[in-house]
Amino acid sequence: MDELVKDLTLDMISEGLYRMIAEAIGTDNFYKLAEIVGGTTIYIPKPESLTRPVRDARIKKEFTGYNHQELARKYGVTERWVRRICGPGQAEGQIGIFDYLEDPGDEYKDEGPCNS
Repeated sequence: MDELVKDLTLDMISEGLYRMIAEAIGTDNFYKLAEIVGGTTIYIPKPESLTRPVRDARIKKEFTGYNHQELARKYGVTERWVRRICGPGQAEGQIGIFDYLEDPGDEYKDEGPCNS
């Protein structure tokens, strides 16, 4: 059978979707695809569905707790989607209690009962 596949050309594949696929991936790969799923009905997802996990991982990596809107614009998703991926975060300009306790900032270092 392998010797027959070597002689398979695009013009031997019927016009339409099958030929478009063969043109995109080559006749050898089209034959391999036919070996795997030939005779069955399959659903092929949209490209965005395949890259969604990569996009979502990048959003998580770039999330600062404050940049929902920026990430939504950058990746073409809604702020609601960013919140679903990353959580609610904090409002712009809001400081978390643990941020304050870790680093109160220079303006507060000399104040307080221990520094009087």
